[in-house]
Amino acid sequence: MATKADRIKEIEASMGSIDALTTEEIDALQAEYNELTEDEYCSLTKEDLISPELFDKLLNLKDGFERTQAETMCINRARELKVVNDFNRNYKAYKISIAEKQVNKFGLKTDFPDQPLALICGEWIANGYGVKRNKVNMNNGNVTLEVASPIPIMPVEILENMDTGIEKIRLGYYKKGWKYLICERSKTANNNKIIELADKGVEVNSENSKLLVSFIADCVAMNLNTLPRHKAISRLGWVDNEFMPYDSNIKFDGEKENKYLFEAVEQAGSYDRWVEFMEPLRKNLYTRLTMAASFASPLIEKVNTLPFVFHLWGGTGNGKTVAIMVAMSIWGNPKMGKMVRTMNMTANSMMTTSAFLCNIPFAGDELQTIKNKWDNYDNLIMKITEGIDRGRMSYDKNNELKTWKCSFLFTGEEPCTKSSSGGGTKNRVIEIECTDMVVENGREVVGFINENYGYAGIKYIEGIRKEKNLQKQYTDIFNEIILTCDTTEKQAMAMATMLLGDKLACKYIFKNDTALNINDISDFLTSSKEIDVTERAYDFVINLIARNSNKFPDQIDDRFNSNYISTEVWGRIEHDSVLINKDVLTKEMSSEGFEFEAVKSKWADKGYLIRNNRNKFTFQTHCYGIKANYVKIKLKNDDENRF
Repeated sequence: MATKADRIKEIEASMGSIDALTTEEIDALQAEYNELTEDEYCSLTKEDLISPELFDKLLNLKDGFERTQAETMCINRARELKVVNDFNRNYKAYKISIAEKQVNKFGLKTDFPDQPLALICGEWIANGYGVKRNKVNMNNGNVTLEVASPIPIMPVEILENMDTGIEKIRLGYYKKGWKYLICERSKTANNNKIIELADKGVEVNSENSKLLVSFIADCVAMNLNTLPRHKAISRLGWVDNEFMPYDSNIKFDGEKENKYLFEAVEQAGSYDRWVEFMEPLRKNLYTRLTMAASFASPLIEKVNTLPFVFHLWGGTGNGKTVAIMVAMSIWGNPKMGKMVRTMNMTANSMMTTSAFLCNIPFAGDELQTIKNKWDNYDNLIMKITEGIDRGRMSYDKNNELKTWKCSFLFTGEEPCTKSSSGGGTKNRVIEIECTDMVVENGREVVGFINENYGYAGIKYIEGIRKEKNLQKQYTDIFNEIILTCDTTEKQAMAMATMLLGDKLACKYIFKNDTALNINDISDFLTSSKEIDVTERAYDFVINLIARNSNKFPDQIDDRFNSNYISTEVWGRIEHDSVLINKDVLTKEMSSEGFEFEAVKSKWADKGYLIRNNRNKFTFQTHCYGIKANYVKIKLKNDDENRF
């Protein structure tokens, strides 16, 4: 059988150099060379049937039907010569070797339009038409085209979360320009999970998901030394001595639902004009304290204190909302729905937002709008000031436990604590009633801060970084509050953080102002007695007895005179004590949020509760002829508590 080289020599002998032929002439000669007559197939020898020349002719037949006919005639001839297995085995091996030479180009690089970077992609053909590869079927040597993505897509960055150590991947995909998304690497490594990216615009489905997973994995593996890697965080606030979002060394890898809040921490307008505009506003003590609570937030982690609530309350129309907008213009866009949130949210949403803000204050307007969601605000206050979300678990793993160390700025028309609130709740709240106007020209102020905001936060954080003795400064202020004011340690902790925040703000931002001192804030601290739940419970019971003195009649001879004795008798008043039915006492205390069992021991220690001769808290005795369980409460030894 004539070889291709022999045929070229024949052509050159008759027509001159083959280089002088046109493309059409070369194609025609190629087709002529590939064609074999039936007689030629019948004359093939054993050697011809396993020769590369024959296999080359078969593979160069473009028409699939013609190729199948030619292969069939070769098989028939091989069967006649009893070398079918030899023909099939050699033909398959030749097809595979030719296909592998064409397919396995491991030096390929991505060639996307306007691509952010070029990556080695191995056998993948990555261009403006998407991502595909030619795949060799090792059973028959056939080559098939596999499409991983009909649009350009590529990994552009690896992000390692500094809180969790989890790696995320930033993908770029091209749809009328490059768009980007961030997801955990486990999502791009799983055929089923990667389909979720279709919701974000990636062209992936159940058919091509496996191929797309392979392409992304190959790109990452082949470019480990060149693919950009960065430290990342999915929240705001401190990361060691860096602060998100003010440090470019840290990337944001948060989810889309937090992206809007992240983008609200931005800058607009003029810093100098903002400082100048704020100075007269800060002459109002309510506004000054609100800003101090905002400045205190990033200090909480640095001085190792606790989250706290700053609650500004009073009648409507006095500028409370404007005050917290002013305080949040320190950090970013103070518009409602940006840095200032409405309180129309669930507890879980509030915890999630707090964890995302982390060290930047949480500002919530009109606290009373969620009143119907809580019996009182005690549970809410305790949840947010604990600084840690409750643990959650999905079907296959424990979810990340979210934490925060920030201040909470609230406004409302009523106090957020009650007389029955636990000491832990009152301890964590700096609660200020606005008896005067907070902001006079609210519309003008809002208009200004909606156009000028965000720069003060950068200046303030730069200032905190310069301070070498923050802990000592905080401790000195704390000790002064404890020695000077009648308050608790936790109240002093919150207020000391606010005073330190105001001091640093004066040092680095409002250089014409004098820092607040103890005299400025002493009236806003809750006293130890007001916080002590045992004292508040005792005062409640004494007032309860005073309001219901008709239910404690004097001792009379005719104990059953219905005209004298009240229809309901709670007990009797003695010289320096009151004997009260235990069931009545516990019911009335519970209705106001107090629990007798929780305070009885401390009452006894303070001398407010008299024990019986067996050292018990309950007396079984007769009162007007009826034996029951009574509690004996000691009256204070002063005239105003006598009846």
